[in-house]
Amino acid sequence: MEGIQKRRTLQALFRELVIPLADAYLATRRCLRWDDEAKALRAGDGAYPLSGLKSIFLVGAGKAGVPMSRAVVETLQQSPLLWERFAGGAVNVYGEQAKEVLPKVRLFAADHPNPNQESIEGARYALGILREAAAGDLVIAVISGGGSSLLTLPAAAIGLENFRLINELLVTGGASIQEVNTVRKHLSRVKGGGLRMAAPEATFLTLVLSDVIGDDLSSIASGPTVPDPSTFEDAIQVLRKCGLWGKVPAQVRDHLERGVEGKEEETLKEEQWEKGLAARSFNLLVASNGVLLKALQSELGKPAYSELGKVEVDATPATGKVEDVVDRHFQEAGRLYEEARGDGMARVLLCGGEPIVRVPEHATGRGGRSQHYALLAARRIAGHPWAVLSAGTDGIDGTSPAAGAVVDGDTIRVAREKGQSAERSLANFDSYGFFQGLEERSGEEFLILTGATGTNVNDIMLWWVGR
Repeated sequence: MEGIQKRRTLQALFRELVIPLADAYLATRRCLRWDDEAKALRAGDGAYPLSGLKSIFLVGAGKAGVPMSRAVVETLQQSPLLWERFAGGAVNVYGEQAKEVLPKVRLFAADHPNPNQESIEGARYALGILREAAAGDLVIAVISGGGSSLLTLPAAAIGLENFRLINELLVTGGASIQEVNTVRKHLSRVKGGGLRMAAPEATFLTLVLSDVIGDDLSSIASGPTVPDPSTFEDAIQVLRKCGLWGKVPAQVRDHLERGVEGKEEETLKEEQWEKGLAARSFNLLVASNGVLLKALQSELGKPAYSELGKVEVDATPATGKVEDVVDRHFQEAGRLYEEARGDGMARVLLCGGEPIVRVPEHATGRGGRSQHYALLAARRIAGHPWAVLSAGTDGIDGTSPAAGAVVDGDTIRVAREKGQSAERSLANFDSYGFFQGLEERSGEEFLILTGATGTNVNDIMLWWVGR
């Protein structure tokens, strides 16, 4: 099969199979339902009898905020008695998604990867709602990827601009998502259990769509409803490790140092949690990267996809430097290639995770880790009868409008013929510019453009190894 057809096939798989399998609305509806016979709201294995519910509130944040909220609202609407108990809610979502209309729910047009004023206003509004929640009330929180930026309420001494600066320094400075969140949690009043502490007497049901490898609830959206194991001192050490301590504003350093001295309130800790909050708090994972990979493997194993050959999942999450991740995946694909040559059947390697791209200050290009990964992969597979797709399930890759890109063994050759340099684009961290220029000059499609998908379960990488 020609490289161009391989690319088209992988693009179709991403659009028609990967995105629907990661669908936040369907995942939430599968986990939350109204049991009319028992007259109870069920979430996973838990049940909330109607007789024990006074008022129901909805809060949350994330790129999947709209579909998850819609699933909650439609579930509550299944019973008039349940619906009349719904007192409304506030959810911070990504930009244009806030134009959606949900009964009794106010959507705030927050921003990502850097927060905006709506990120703050939505957080304040949510805290106002939570202050009304009392014993016997149920708070449903919908949390998904991107929530750390979308739901933000900086400490008074810091302000939005300083928070945005810190965020930019961290996400381009090579820090892991856990390290980034450690700092953000200690600069914000809603992260690290902040939402949960705002309504201590109410019962909390948190529905989580995980964008964090390992599904650490304290890291997803910076854990607004769960305990936080990190401290102010940990936040300082992250900044020192990344060489950023001397670059951050003095107000930030002062705030963190005051926290170490006990002059600023710490995030929610396990001791507070166990004293009473834990008994009234329930967390349910509705979807994650690992769940998606397994579901994808199952679907691709069906007869309709027999042309792809044998399908294998890489059990090791794609974390660490993107260059190292691509090298490891290339080696694994090479092993499958030898198997394919032996039995005449093609192979597909399914990978997932969130590699790290360290962007230097001099970089002037546009792109994201998925497109950077794809361009690195294009160099590695040059001349091989292979194709590689790398894309973010949220449809938004870094600073570009693309979700990712797909390449094949001829991509680098075609680029050179058209006057494009992969090496120069990689050095400038301009993967989007590379693929956009290649499309204009070759007439072929390399970029994956889906727009915001309303979900986020990390990145997906597909390696199709030909015979």
